Amino acid sequence: MPIRDMQPTCENMQCMIDYSNAHLSKKAKEVKQVTRKALKQFNGSDINLLKRLAQKVFNTYIRMRDKDLPCISCDYSGIGRQWHAGHYKPRGGNSLLAFSEKNVHRQCSICNNHLSGNLVPYRANLIIKIGLDEVGLLESQNTIKKWSVEELQDIIKTYRQKLKKLQRT
Repeated sequence: MPIRDMQPTCENMQCMIDYSNAHLSKKAKEVKQVTRKALKQFNGSDINLLKRLAQKVFNTYIRMRDKDLPCISCDYSGIGRQWHAGHYKPRGGNSLLAFSEKNVHRQCSICNNHLSGNLVPYRANLIIKIGLDEVGLLESQNTIKKWSVEELQDIIKTYRQKLKKLQRT
């Protein structure tokens, strides 16, 4: 039993430890809950985080969509290589095409990373795959797009749904 006013515990050491643990764990839970809620709100509106997540979901979809196809550049279809979602027109100066299914195809890591996209055979195979007119449209695009939070959230939602459909078949 506490001796003084405003004293939360008695003089017993175990009583003080128990009170401290109970009080701290309650406070810690409250802080953790508030922090988690604030972080969730922030992450839902953080453009850079949403861009990375949208690109990750989109690239996963492309790799799944083209999983039975060879590399768009070198026609390699064996095992032992990583598979990427290779952009014909790079994302940097063509952010409008970052999420274009016609611009992105399955590509082996050798062509994508070590050969900088291996674009000459990529273009030839892309013409066979989507046609010369579509390749011409891709090549004429040089637009930088500023993606909004809502657009990125929509891209994430759309490609997650498309991935689920692919996984069912």
